[in-house]
This record gives sequence, C-alpha cells and structure tokens, in this order.
Amino acid sequence: MTRLVWIHGTQLTPTGGALAVADRTTDRVLLVESLPHIGRGLLHRHKVALVLTAMRRFAEELRAAGWQVEECRLERGLGFADAIAEAVRHHGADEVVTMAPCGWQAQAALPHVASTAGVPVTVVDDTQFLCSREAFATWAGDRKRLRMQEFYMWMRRTHDVLMDGDQPAGGQWSYDPDNRETFAAWKRSGERDRPTPPPVIDHDDPVLAGVQADIDRLLPGLPGRAEDFWLPTTRAESERWLADFIEHRLAGFGPYEDVSDPDDPWLRHATIAPMLNIGLLDPLTCIRAAETAWHDGRVPLASAEGFIRQILGWREYVNGIYWREMPAYAGRNELDAHGPVPPVLTGAARTELACVQQVADVVERYAWTHHIDRLMVLGNLMLLLGTEPQAANAWFRERFADGYDWVMQANVTGMALHADGGLMATKPYAAGGAYLKRMTGHCAGCRFDPRQRTGEDACPFTTLYWDFTARHHARLVRNPRTAQAARGWDRFDADEQRAIRARAATVAQAIERGTL
Repeated sequence: MTRLVWIHGTQLTPTGGALAVADRTTDRVLLVESLPHIGRGLLHRHKVALVLTAMRRFAEELRAAGWQVEECRLERGLGFADAIAEAVRHHGADEVVTMAPCGWQAQAALPHVASTAGVPVTVVDDTQFLCSREAFATWAGDRKRLRMQEFYMWMRRTHDVLMDGDQPAGGQWSYDPDNRETFAAWKRSGERDRPTPPPVIDHDDPVLAGVQADIDRLLPGLPGRAEDFWLPTTRAESERWLADFIEHRLAGFGPYEDVSDPDDPWLRHATIAPMLNIGLLDPLTCIRAAETAWHDGRVPLASAEGFIRQILGWREYVNGIYWREMPAYAGRNELDAHGPVPPVLTGAARTELACVQQVADVVERYAWTHHIDRLMVLGNLMLLLGTEPQAANAWFRERFADGYDWVMQANVTGMALHADGGLMATKPYAAGGAYLKRMTGHCAGCRFDPRQRTGEDACPFTTLYWDFTARHHARLVRNPRTAQAARGWDRFDADEQRAIRARAATVAQAIERGTL
C-alpha cells in the first residue's frame, strides 16, 4: 500500500496535518510548484519567492528526517490535478492524503483532483490553527453577533493563556486602551531614534537564488525587486526572527502598534505573519514566547497581551469567520461599491497624497506593511472611494506576502470596506485627515491640509470622509458609533455641503485617473 502525502505550499509544518497520519517507510511526500497557477495573478515576487523557496527548503528538511519526497515543478500546461494524477500512476499509489486547504476554492477543487487521479483523496483537519473550523462553528452557534472579544476570552480560557485561574492576568482581558499612543508620543519617547529592523537574511542561499532565477525566467514583470527580498524561508530562520522580535521589539509593540512612521516601516511590529501563514512558525509557540517574556519581567503585560490578541484572537477569529461564511461572504457589497483599485496602488500612477504614496512604496518594496497602514491608509482610501470589495481583495492577496483568501476576505471585505454590513466591525473604519495627522508622520511631507474640507489644498481624505458620511448618512446616523459624525454633517450649511460634494467628486475622479 502506497499513499501520496500532498503538502500544499502553505502547509510547511512537519508535525501536523497529513504528515501526522503518514508513514515514512511506505508513504511518499509530494510537493507541487505551479508557476502557471502563480502567473494567473500579478503576485508580488517576494510572495512567490517566499513560498517556493520555503517549499524547496522544506523538502530538504523532510528528506533529512527520513521521508521520501518528490518535488514536481510545473512550468506550462499542467495543473495541480494533472501533476497529482501523474504521481499516482508513477508510484502506483492507491490514495492521496492532504491537509484541508487554507482557501475555499482549493477545497472545492479536491473532488476534481480525486477524479483526475482516479484514487480517493483523504482530507485531514487543518492543524495550523488553534481553533478548528468545527470548534468555531460550535462556539458561534446561533449567536446573532460574533464578537471577537468574546471569542478571544473563550480562546484564552481554552488554551490557558495569560490566565490567573479563571480570570485574566492583571485583571483585564484587553489592554488595547494602553496601546494607542500617537505619533507625537512616539517622537517624544525617543523610540524613533532606536530603530530595530528585523534580522538580515542570507541572499547568497543557493535555493533562494534558484527560485529568483526561475521567477526572472518564467514570471518577468512581477512587482518588487529580487535584491529587496527580506523574508525567512526556513523554520530555523523563522524561529530566530521570532526570538529577535521578543527580545528587541515586543516591549515597544503595544503602545506604538497604531503609529505609522514614513521613516521606519517596521517600528516594533513582529512581521511574522508571512511565515506563520505558511507553517514555518507555530501559533502556540509564538504565543507562549510572548507570555514567557512577560512572566520573566522582560516586557509589559500590555505589550504581551496586545501581541497575543493578534494571534490567539484576531487570526483565529478571521479564519473561523471565513470558513463559516464562505462562499457567500465573497459576494457581500453592502455599501454598493463598484469603483476600481486606485492606479497608485497598481503602480500605474504616482500621487501627491504623501501617506498613500509612501505606504504604496513600502508595499512595492517589501510586499508588507503593518496593520495601521493597511486599514487606515490603504483600506480607508478604498472605503472612501467606493472600491469594489473583490477587486480590493484581489489586490491585497496579490501584493502582500501574508495575503491569502482566508486572511483578506474578513479583513478587507469586512473590516476595511464594511461590505459585510457589520459582521466583522460595528462601524465603518472611515477617517479623515485629522486621524492620519494624529497617528502618522506622513502629513509632514504632504502639501495637503488635513484641517481643510474644500479648496485645492484640502486633504483628500478629509474631503472624501465627509462625502462618504453624506453618501451613507442614513446608515451612519442609526449606528451609535457613527451617529455623531453623521450629525456633524448635518451641522454644515447647504452651501458647505454642496462644496464638499463637488470637491469630493473632483478628487475621486483625479485619484481614479491617476492625476492626483
């Protein structure tokens, strides 16, 4: 009896999933690279390089551990199902075993794989999350509102993380109010003078060099430059990266996690999501490392809790929402938004909006930026302009090294664009120039004035914010969290309202044409 153990490129963990039920003596591990599949979208080359290099290094890791491993590299013509069918015939396999894919479309394609291969495909549970899809569905039950905070509290108790008996360590479940320092506080603290960039990786690694050569040969024209690649591609490198964060950045992560600095894209962020999302890091390992640092007195509780909440709370919650709500969730468009992705984000134009251009440049260089830039600069711009949700999702998936459908549907469709009508967030995360000035350093390099709503020097974010408020006034005035903003619009006289709407129309057209 021979089984093929098919490992997806986002499942590079040696201890769980399909490998946990496999036999080294009889089963053969199969990893399939499909550059034609990758080439269907304009993925950032760092994302491609990360996944392919990590897959090749993972194959080496498995061979060293005694596994029989076959690597299939598709260049043209064949798809995953064809590659698996050929491997089944070549090895005389009578079964394919694989971990549940991380995306809805990949899971829906499994019957086609089985039909093409002519053998059963056995799917084992996804073990790269701490809350299974079934457990999340049980927790959600018939709740009318799925609140992340309630889920997070349940996960803390379930996994005994930052707990004092049945109560949260320190007496609070969340220290989010302590983690909202402004850009001015960041500057005053002196933290800005102590940059702590992530560790440097080895660009001379022959496996990475081979992948970069394959990208140049088969996928020319992808966004990004090979020389800017910065991501760990092995388990050992990723664990060193995590240790560096715990030692040098975690203490400052909490208070400054909502700050954006054009001179420091990393600030105190962990930047581990790309590795976490393909299995090079284990979520519980990351959580325990932060918890231990707090227990040892090396970091404040607020910083440790803020970091843990991102993984044990938000990451698990987003994945649970995805599998509970898909595929219907991808069709949600509650605000009836149908605009294109702004050309400044596709590289087709430059913009005078300093915050947008500076963040777009960081994404172009690193295939990453931290959450406040994603939500309050990029997502906010798309929300105010009325970008179509799935167009926005596709852009985030393609341009971010940690961008996958399970990540982006809830974060973009729900959190950033409020297209799900409030399932993910109780209010739209719309903001004008005043917020950006308070929390970021981008305004210092911009010709626009955040205080102005109209006129040539008015900040487009301010103008578009009030136009958004006007367009969705009926919805916003009924929401306790946005009613004050809606009433703020009502306080403008008719002439001011007309001037704002007219200026907003001009600004939106200019941004969408790439002329502003």
